Amino acid sequence: MASKKTTSTNKDPVVRRKVYVTFPERQTKEAIICDMYDLYKVRFNIRSASVSDNLGLIALELEAPVSVLDKAFAYFRKRGVKVEPIEISVMES
Repeated sequence: MASKKTTSTNKDPVVRRKVYVTFPERQTKEAIICDMYDLYKVRFNIRSASVSDNLGLIALELEAPVSVLDKAFAYFRKRGVKVEPIEISVMES
């Protein structure tokens, strides 16, 4: 199945952001990343993950226009998920 490329305008270019999302215990069994995709259509790639009953830590690469990424990050925070940028050298090594 072919995937659609996220589009943008010159005023809102498509960018890639690498972030850690940390889920507290009460959120580890919820489909928050899928919910974010359904709402904002932000392309995502799970680069690594460590999830237990107590905590979830997922390294994501997200791709969308900047304004859409801002909405996605706000959505994560609203759902109780911590969002932190990943330094480029961490993902490339």
